[in-house]
Order: sequence, then C-alpha cells, then structure tokens
Amino acid sequence: MPISRLQFELGIDAGIEALMVSVYDLLDANRDTAYSEEELYDLFTANAPGSYIDTSYMDIALQKVVELGAVEQRAVANSKYYAFRQEIDTATWELPASDDDEAGESEDETDVSEPDSMDTAPEEPAST
Repeated sequence: MPISRLQFELGIDAGIEALMVSVYDLLDANRDTAYSEEELYDLFTANAPGSYIDTSYMDIALQKVVELGAVEQRAVANSKYYAFRQEIDTATWELPASDDDEAGESEDETDVSEPDSMDTAPEEPAST
C-alpha cells in the first residue's frame, strides 16, 4: 500500500500515524496528566478480545511523537510516562509558526551590525 511522502520521511505508515494522532490528541486534551506506557497500550491496542494488535506500531508511534517534540517521556519508578509537551500540527508534524515567524522575523534573522570604523580608534603602527 502506498504511503505519503511525509510518512515516508518520518519512517511510518498510516497505522502508525493514526496511533500518533490518537496519543497526541489524548495528551493534548489532558495536559495536566501523564500516562504510563502500559495505560497507553491498554487504551490504544486493546480491541475485541482475542484480536491481535502489533504492539511494535505503538512503540514506534510513541517514539515518533517524542522525537518530534510534541510529547515528553520520563522514567518514573519502573515505568515510562508520557505527557503533553507542546502543540504540533498533526497534518505536517511541524511546530506551528510563532508570531515572530509570521511577521517575517525569526530568531535566525536578527540584524547584527558591524561596528562603524569611525567608532574605533586607529591602530598604532607597530614599533620597530
């Protein structure tokens, strides 16, 4: 089955991306709560009794949302916990543009002027 160029670049398929969106949406809706890895597995991989879900998809989905900066992972006791970190556009998996970026001024584009030559004293010739 073909995948989108974005999915190709992220190294995911549609199933993994759907899990990424689901995890992100849950954590976004519950910003004051961190969920253990086990809780997330139970929420998103438990379908009808007796059905099989490839848990490696969930592993990859969790890894990708952390790599992209949308979700934070932290070890607590003997478990991994996941919590909302920052907003991200789930259509592009990019951080939304800041107000400065929209105005055409990003941090990388700050004006750094060279000092005027008139502001500095001329160098004395080296004595011989």
